This record gives sequence, structure tokens and C-alpha cells, in this order.
Amino acid sequence: MKKHLFVLGLILIFFNARSLAGPYIKISDTTLKTLPDGYYYGNVDYFNYASSLSATYSDQKLKVREGIVRVIYLGDGGVIHDGINNEGYLYTGGKLKVSKNKRTGKLEYTAQVSISNGANIYSYKITITKEAADDQ
Repeated sequence: MKKHLFVLGLILIFFNARSLAGPYIKISDTTLKTLPDGYYYGNVDYFNYASSLSATYSDQKLKVREGIVRVIYLGDGGVIHDGINNEGYLYTGGKLKVSKNKRTGKLEYTAQVSISNGANIYSYKITITKEAADDQ
């Protein structure tokens, strides 16, 4: 009987509770919900690949629909958006990714948008900071 308990104890040590619980699942955008449709403010890191020009813009207004940043309202009154446009650029990306800040425990929402006009590529890395008033 003691022999069986000893063997059982060894087995339990070998197969600890963590390994019995299954594989470790990392929190990702498939396990956390995205932001509801609406307007938000965020920080936008801009990069122009042709000139290597980069800049960071704070509190830019953004429109989110179906978990994708669809519109970036620029500080100079300009707008970059998905869909058909008259400026000849292609808007790609914008899908929000959700992660949990390990230090604060708060959810963080980020997206990457690329704009191509045939001659150049512009990159916008977006971090949502707060919800905007419903002023559209």
C-alpha cells in the first residue's frame, strides 16, 4: 500500500496541475472583445518610408467600426479613411489588437494602418487612449 502511495505521489509530482490543465493560452484578440463601434482618441506614430520621416501625434480622433480603425482624423483637418477615395491611395490594415498591460492589468487597443499611393508607403501605428464624445 505504501508503495502504491509513493508511486502515486511521484506521478502527481511529474504531472503537476499546470500540465494537467492543458496548454497555456495567451490572451489575444481572439479571447478578448474589441472596442464597440464609435469614436475614440488615440496616439498615432507616423512613418514615411521614402523620406524616413517619423512623428508622433497625440489625441487624434479615430472612428472604429467592426473592430477596425476605419477613419483617422488628422490634426490639420485632413482625413484618411478606408474605402473609395479621390486621392488615389490604398488604405490597408486597421484591425484592432487587444492586449492586457502586465503592469496595470488594463486592456490596450492598438492597430497598424498602411497607406500606399503607388510611389510611397506611409505607416500609422495607433494606440487608442480614450473614448470620444459622441459628436461625430
